[in-house]
Amino acid sequence: MIQPSDRAANFVYAIRNVVRAAEALERQGRRVIYLNIGDPQSFGFHPPDFVIEAVNRAVRDKFSGYSHSSGLLEARESIARYATALGSPTQTKDVIVTSGASEAADLTLTALVNPGDEVLLPAPGYPIYPAIVGKLGAQVRYYHLQPQEGWRPSVDEVRSLITPKTRAIVLINPSNPAGSITPDNITRELLALAAERELLIISDEVYRELCFTTPPTAASVLAKESGAAVVTLESLSKTHMLSGWRIGWLRFTHPERMNGLADSVVKLAGGRLCSPTPAQYAVAPALEGSKEYIANFIREIRRRRDLATARVAAIDGLSCVVPEAAFYLMVKTENLAGRTDEQFALDLLEASGVLVVHGSGFGCDPKDGYFRLVYLAGEQTLDAAFDGIEQAMHGKPAESGIGAVLHV
Repeated sequence: MIQPSDRAANFVYAIRNVVRAAEALERQGRRVIYLNIGDPQSFGFHPPDFVIEAVNRAVRDKFSGYSHSSGLLEARESIARYATALGSPTQTKDVIVTSGASEAADLTLTALVNPGDEVLLPAPGYPIYPAIVGKLGAQVRYYHLQPQEGWRPSVDEVRSLITPKTRAIVLINPSNPAGSITPDNITRELLALAAERELLIISDEVYRELCFTTPPTAASVLAKESGAAVVTLESLSKTHMLSGWRIGWLRFTHPERMNGLADSVVKLAGGRLCSPTPAQYAVAPALEGSKEYIANFIREIRRRRDLATARVAAIDGLSCVVPEAAFYLMVKTENLAGRTDEQFALDLLEASGVLVVHGSGFGCDPKDGYFRLVYLAGEQTLDAAFDGIEQAMHGKPAESGIGAVLHV
């Protein structure tokens, strides 16, 4: 009997895991509204034409074989110019193009940690990070985003969690899944703390350009004051609706403080040869072209955010903090009726036909009663989803047969 590795058992990715239950419902002929994955294209949003056209021309007229393991030179040069314009002077050699920000996280953590090392992660936070840390045999230590503080972290708590085994602090700003923005003053304190303790800051800034208010300053810019070592993760998946193209990157700030980490990341990147070459031709037009479509996208998702938060506020037993960015909503249910949050989410799916992700999949306590909902869907679909949720929690099954009553 051939057995799987222990590391496979340690790799848990809640966002995709819940899909199996939804697919089982569909096989029974039930309709499911998928509000579990933040993929703009799945909800009718499309990449800008000028990016698609630039890639089409490049595929026809330019090189599309294996690129350098760090990425196409023109893509890396564009990213370096982009970072420098933000206020973080960056050289092309300090940029590595990856298959989405998730691969950037995997390469960085694989190059950094050994079994038994510790990484500080936000809770709630994006579940790819604990999945990667667990796969590597390292240990997760969670610092908590406080809902009563608008889902912001406590520097004192982060400081209290640091041990001799700690190697890195992961920041996700704006937050996935909470949609909150960590103020610059808190980020500065965390950067100073990391510099003092010689820890790496991994700053996930995938949603920095999708804010409904003033965006946070990039951690790489704020790191000037403390000299902290920062690896910034960014991508085109959300801002440019290019999720399936898998275009992301990492960039190093103060690489001289990383003791060969950049070389190790490049070495690991060489093992997969390169990220897909054709898609890399999207980087320069996306970063250097018009930003009008991003502004339009923000206006669209703001309307959907406002609808979603209003519907949550109108359902007895549910509450949420209004997101400042991205397209996610962390919803709290006041009564789990003795269940874990995962069982509540599965019962909600069965009763309403709406698929959400339980909060403990993002590091929340399973007894706290949170779930994450993606509000990218059109207004009609969102209304149908919230009708189903409300009827499942407090009323009778919908006439359409969307589900049964969820006893709370």
